[in-house]
Amino acid sequence: MKIGVIGGGTAGLVAALILKQSYPKFSVSIVKSKKIGTIGVGEGTTEHWQEFMNYVGIPHHELIAHCDATYKSGIMFENWSNHDYLHSVENHFVDKYNDINFIYAYQASNNCLPKELVSKIALDSKVNLIPDLKENITSSPTAQYHFNTEKLNKYLSTVCSQKNIPIINDEIEDIILDEDGNIEKIVGNDSSYNYDFFIDCTGFKRLLISKLGAKWNSYSKYLKMNSAIVFQTENRDYPMWTTARAMDYGWMFRIPVWNRTGNGYIYDSEYINETQAQQEVEQYLGQSVEIRKKLTFDPGALDRSWINNCCAIGLSANFVEPLEASSIGTSIQQSFLLASKIFSYSDQTIDQYNTEVSEIMNNILDFISLHYITKRTDTEFWRDVKDLPLPPGLTKKLALWKNRMPIDSECQTSSGRSLFLSANFFIVMYALELIDKSALKSQLMNLPENIIAYAKDRVEEIDHISSNGNSIHHETMLSLIRDICQ
Repeated sequence: MKIGVIGGGTAGLVAALILKQSYPKFSVSIVKSKKIGTIGVGEGTTEHWQEFMNYVGIPHHELIAHCDATYKSGIMFENWSNHDYLHSVENHFVDKYNDINFIYAYQASNNCLPKELVSKIALDSKVNLIPDLKENITSSPTAQYHFNTEKLNKYLSTVCSQKNIPIINDEIEDIILDEDGNIEKIVGNDSSYNYDFFIDCTGFKRLLISKLGAKWNSYSKYLKMNSAIVFQTENRDYPMWTTARAMDYGWMFRIPVWNRTGNGYIYDSEYINETQAQQEVEQYLGQSVEIRKKLTFDPGALDRSWINNCCAIGLSANFVEPLEASSIGTSIQQSFLLASKIFSYSDQTIDQYNTEVSEIMNNILDFISLHYITKRTDTEFWRDVKDLPLPPGLTKKLALWKNRMPIDSECQTSSGRSLFLSANFFIVMYALELIDKSALKSQLMNLPENIIAYAKDRVEEIDHISSNGNSIHHETMLSLIRDICQ
């Protein structure tokens, strides 16, 4: 099969690498435009990025050396609720009994602060020291990362070349369909391109999939964000998390990559314009900033991301907002799903794929919407947010979890590729005071005594690990790896 990936951003490069790894005998090419740059000033991933790297054979130290990458433990939410909290699902706390996250239930029953749901080592921006680092440099202490988007694009392009994935620079002028509604070829300034299958990674333009009749389903009924300004600042420190700080009319992200910080203010243009957003940012930071890009978007997803011989992945297919780094994670999940279904596909295969992608997007919509159930009422924006309807899926989940812990089966999709599971929902709900602690304690106390004792011992064990001296600040670890790679 000849596959053409149209668009050379992160989504296009990820899709090409996953498909080529899945079917080495397939011909996979990328056609990209030199005129279209990357959107990000720095990006963060979910843990799905590690699965992608493992699958295509990218060692984590190369990401650090070539892409100014830093480790990411999660997202620190500032100013969203009465207490700041770190959304970080650590392996230390995800033990389950009968699908119940009983260690989280134990912590909540003991009235711990939201920040105490994670280990002290994560809050201190530390990682466990890797013994004999030079010999074990491929080992990674985390599954999430921050990186310089432009450098990542260059690095992944190099990996594509090494894996015999040609990258062609051309400007797409036209898309030619055959009589059955399939894409026959795309026409560029320099040449025409014929493939058996096309992957639309052209971003918000959706050049190919829109030609086939895909329609955009807006989530604006549930989510108010529609604009963003992005800018860079000097890196003053290296927290091991993305910061998401609630502002007057939206929120601001801060992503620490090596030697600089990528920033953005995500806001609702109904309340402020670009100039006002910049002024609010500068007042908070105490310094002037240079806006690198201004973006507008309509949160939502395509009604069908796969039509005939074309599948849209990345911003072409869906975009909610950057709050939980869901965009890259969705591109990875979509690419794996496509790779599992593309061989000898049928109309039934396409329908199944579209259903599964819709389930993934509903999971993301529910999770992002959950963050806005806050008690903030200090500006008109936050007062209006409280009046937004909740997605039907989230309404059902909150009713189920009113008096007990969430469980994964209530979050997982039929494909098993949900981005956010019960622990993710629990951490945010707990921080926003949407959890009935007395009900959780009752549930916990009805579990076997040995399970309760194990939870207590596990929490104490993690506290000990965090303070036993076998950990170092992740900036130090990054420096050591960069020195070894030089």
